[in-house]
Amino acid sequence: MLPDPLFDVLRAYATLQPPKLIETREIQFNALHGCLLDHILLSPHFQEYPPSKQYQAAFWKWAIARLERLTISNNGLIFHVKDEIDERIYTYHIDLIQELSAVGTSVPSPSYVTYLWPTGVTQARAVHPGYSKATLLESRTTIESGTTGLRTWSASLILAQYLLKNPALVQDKRVLELGCGIGFLGMIVASMQLEDDVAPASLWLTDVNEAVLQRCEDNLRLRCNQSHLHPNLNLRTLDWFDAMDAESGSIQAFFAEARPDVILGADVVYDPSIIPPLVRVLVLALAHRGDGKKPVAYIALTQRNEITLANFLRHAGKYSMQSVTALADVLFIEESLVVKTIATEPVDQNIFTGSTELGQASSMQAVKIFQIHFKA
Repeated sequence: MLPDPLFDVLRAYATLQPPKLIETREIQFNALHGCLLDHILLSPHFQEYPPSKQYQAAFWKWAIARLERLTISNNGLIFHVKDEIDERIYTYHIDLIQELSAVGTSVPSPSYVTYLWPTGVTQARAVHPGYSKATLLESRTTIESGTTGLRTWSASLILAQYLLKNPALVQDKRVLELGCGIGFLGMIVASMQLEDDVAPASLWLTDVNEAVLQRCEDNLRLRCNQSHLHPNLNLRTLDWFDAMDAESGSIQAFFAEARPDVILGADVVYDPSIIPPLVRVLVLALAHRGDGKKPVAYIALTQRNEITLANFLRHAGKYSMQSVTALADVLFIEESLVVKTIATEPVDQNIFTGSTELGQASSMQAVKIFQIHFKA
């Protein structure tokens, strides 16, 4: 198993972190060289599901420069004669440069991104012993094909981390995700449900964008992901605006079929116009079921815009008899609906990337996780 500083290098490569932000000051040449060669360049997983060639070129340029600096002492003399960089690293980097030059494009291409988290179980073709993995083909731009749904955002990482700490929330449960995007959170939930053999569980992933939903399905079915083994995985197109039409029975029929115990949503408040239909969908999904179970929603929102966040909470409050305007832990408690803050985490404290959104060096952004349910 790699020491923490070397694991950070591996994780940075797997999640396409900017090489300039990778910290290697305490790593010696042989350790870094072995990690780069054995765990990255020669990794069967990264050979089959590699980061984009643009990223690889930047990473290996940084890696070679860092290794070369470690072979030279402060006075410019060779420090260790045996500290030689494997020729395969140079050759691979040169081939990347030549291939990119021939293509001649500067637009970031979609890339496989691999997220790792500790489980103590070593999977087949593991990227690192004792870690599970989720690999997705993601956009490397904020918006692609007119949608932001083709990449993984911070709130999904923080909510996934919260669920991993509290597995009973989704194991042995019927789980529904609103706005599933390309499938990261769904993969985490699927892997957690597969670990529990007590009773069958189901997972329903929904999104309004058909291209996003197709990418989600493709990612979930990748054979490197445990999610491809899930026996009860369902993907559906769901338009929240259908919930605003009192005459439409399609969305009620969907919830009657899915019968969720748990509703998840991450970074779903990205536009003020979708807040009313989102809240209406939550109200319908949280309605008491005939079997006596009381569904619960966990919604994670990145604090990018306090006004938009407050707007979401105000709309949730419309379904209340009483409301608390201050952003305290308990935001709305009334005769029927409860909206409560259960966690607040800095974006860069997630275990999957250890960095902020879009590779920023530092950020004051945090993610709030809200628990929402109808009061008994």
